[in-house]
Amino acid sequence: MITQQAILTQMEKLTAEARQASSEQQARECFAAIKALCEVVLADQTTKKQQSTSSTPITPSVNAFTQPVAIPSQKLQEDDANGDSLFDF
Repeated sequence: MITQQAILTQMEKLTAEARQASSEQQARECFAAIKALCEVVLADQTTKKQQSTSSTPITPSVNAFTQPVAIPSQKLQEDDANGDSLFDF
């Protein structure tokens, strides 16, 4: 597991690179990498919270799923239609 300290160290390196970037494109790449590292930390914390709050696993019961019901359909009769296909005009 990657520690928050390791991520902060990498973010500091990227911040220094962004400050010394010779072009806007290089700086933007550093900012994008910093953003990705932030998202990893935040997603990891969210996952940990969800795992700690749900102590019992949720399992679907057999009765929770029903079989699809066939709905009888009537053919539409259109004067300008010339076939059964959806693509017949």
